[in-house]
Amino acid sequence: MAENRLGSSSAYAGGCMILTTKHAKSIAIGPPFWDKLNASVVEYVVNTDELGTFSGEIARVGDALECVRRKCEWSLERFGDKVEFALASEGSFGPHPGILFLPGDHEILYFIDRRHDFHLHLSLLSKETNYRMEMIDSVEALSQFAKMAKFPSHALILRPNDRNTRQPIFKGINSQAALEEAFIECKKFTVEGKVWIETDMRAQYNPSRMAVIRELSKKFASRLATHCPACDVPGWGAIGVEKGLLCSGCGGKTALIKHEIYGCTRCVYREVHQSTHGLEQADPGNCPYCNP
Repeated sequence: MAENRLGSSSAYAGGCMILTTKHAKSIAIGPPFWDKLNASVVEYVVNTDELGTFSGEIARVGDALECVRRKCEWSLERFGDKVEFALASEGSFGPHPGILFLPGDHEILYFIDRRHDFHLHLSLLSKETNYRMEMIDSVEALSQFAKMAKFPSHALILRPNDRNTRQPIFKGINSQAALEEAFIECKKFTVEGKVWIETDMRAQYNPSRMAVIRELSKKFASRLATHCPACDVPGWGAIGVEKGLLCSGCGGKTALIKHEIYGCTRCVYREVHQSTHGLEQADPGNCPYCNP
């Protein structure tokens, strides 16, 4: 079995990654890319809200992966051959698929490498988010929501009545005075005196989200620092899994991961690795035969 390597001399040393963003994400992405790759991250500031907003005024075009790839392509279209490396980030929020009653933050980082001729994207699902929304009708409820949402370090969004009400909308609220003023103003536009409040999930207004993006960026930079054992192109790592770990009770296949498949971003070389969970057999509790 060939051995991969972490490049002692980064393939991206001295390079410049163009990050398409409106929301200051280089704060989170830049340091890991510099530390791991000796590469700079420079923002191409563009109105990415055209592809969708968390607060719902503009619906997302396509799914999150399509959206983040489109962001990457914007910098290539704008600067042409001057850009070798393009980056973009996209987040989605909703119920955590693995933990009941908790919200989840699903982040994607997408990279286009013209020098080595490949695309790569990685994702991270985290429960470390303050994502929430609620209809409120009192100052007490306003204060309770703000406390749960980690206000004022994390900004809030207010609007009248229901989430579909377009105007007025107050975003980036990060002071008590602004919060109270927005609440009073929104109530003027409601019949029942109810106000819609939600967390502002834009990265520069949400330190919890910035932390998740930073964590994903560390993972991504390490991936780019790892070279293919066969062709030496950056980006070697896990590309899939093989399920079917055998049950220790009956020997039958389960839905647990048996192996992880590692591969190259450009050539066809692949390797089978032991799963990171380290199990050699599955507990019968995970077996559809022993525990139907």
